[in-house]
Amino acid sequence: MTHLGSPEISTAARRARGVLQPWDVRLRGARGYQRIRRAVLTVSVLTVVGTPFLAARFADRSFPAGIFVGATTAARALGVEFLDPLMSAGVLLAGGARPGLLAAALPVLLLVVVLGRFFCGWLCPYLPLLAASNAVRWALGRLGIPTLDVRLPGWVRFAVLGGVLGGTAALGVQLAALVYPPALLARSAYRLAFGFGLGGGAAVVAAVWLFDTTVSRAGFCRSLCPGGALFSLLGARSPVRVRRVASQCTDCTVCDVVCNLGQRPMSDAVGTGCERCGRCVASCPTAALSLSLEGRRR
Repeated sequence: MTHLGSPEISTAARRARGVLQPWDVRLRGARGYQRIRRAVLTVSVLTVVGTPFLAARFADRSFPAGIFVGATTAARALGVEFLDPLMSAGVLLAGGARPGLLAAALPVLLLVVVLGRFFCGWLCPYLPLLAASNAVRWALGRLGIPTLDVRLPGWVRFAVLGGVLGGTAALGVQLAALVYPPALLARSAYRLAFGFGLGGGAAVVAAVWLFDTTVSRAGFCRSLCPGGALFSLLGARSPVRVRRVASQCTDCTVCDVVCNLGQRPMSDAVGTGCERCGRCVASCPTAALSLSLEGRRR
């Protein structure tokens, strides 16, 4: 295993507070992995933002042949349709099943089963807003202003998922579109592109952002997002895992601190909530961590 680099840690800041904080750590390792992830995320965000304006531009005629259209929850590329598993489940439960629904959901479903909750760390258009939320928390911390970091029980996200899907089945209405940030952002972008303003979806996203910024770091993604909960269930048997070499680990807590979703790689407590972002691997000063396809930890 090759050395992936060391984090840049502000020892003065650590000494002042006595506790390592997320903003004390800089990701210096796994640069290739992080560049690819950020490039994919950039394409995803540009698709969500750009597609509505393309649709508005070509409203009176067809899109150019071969163009990629859609958002991260539903898209079509070269005539092939892709559908987010959460949204497809909502369509099915709301009684809107149609031919081709399974075919549209299957490619993404298989990717989630194999790669786990990768969507949250690689494709979700809310990630730039989450980065901004963390930046505000960083700034407040630098100013000595304390911020809350409430940790909700792990079962809450599954209760939210059950409520969304159960309510969809009972009411015959796609409820996920009302609380799922990728869908909300896509809808707000379409409304803005066609001159209807941002709408209520933007208000929900703003509330989510304020919650993450002032109450719980990445709290919505970690504990309340129905999409994240579903991906965690579907990817529970994913072979892609964070592996730790105990003999190289110094128990510095850097990997635990840098994780947005509350995973604890230092003690091998990385569960289905891992989004495969690789931040823990990139921050480890001794290269004790890696993303592995192995079925068992060596």
